[in-house]
Amino acid sequence: MNMSEQPPQKALAGIRVLDLTNVLAGPFATLHLALLGAEVIKVENPIDGDLARKLGCVSQLNQQLMGTSFLAQNSNKKSLTLNLKSDAGQRLTTND
Repeated sequence: MNMSEQPPQKALAGIRVLDLTNVLAGPFATLHLALLGAEVIKVENPIDGDLARKLGCVSQLNQQLMGTSFLAQNSNKKSLTLNLKSDAGQRLTTND
């Protein structure tokens, strides 16, 4: 590829994914969607956040709620907190 050519577009470019998962399998799967070009928005509980924030081998990071497990599985994502049990939170996640 020469300098004037554009790099190929990623397979999932233009796709938005709402990541409502927690801890391991879901965040790992959505990480791969992000790596393939999807815009992944991670939604966390405003009270506790993702449990993985407290998991990892570096206790200082765990205390800062940035555990290595969380960092490894949630790179390339946007994130927000949202109470999905509230009426307002439910309205934001539906097309109604």
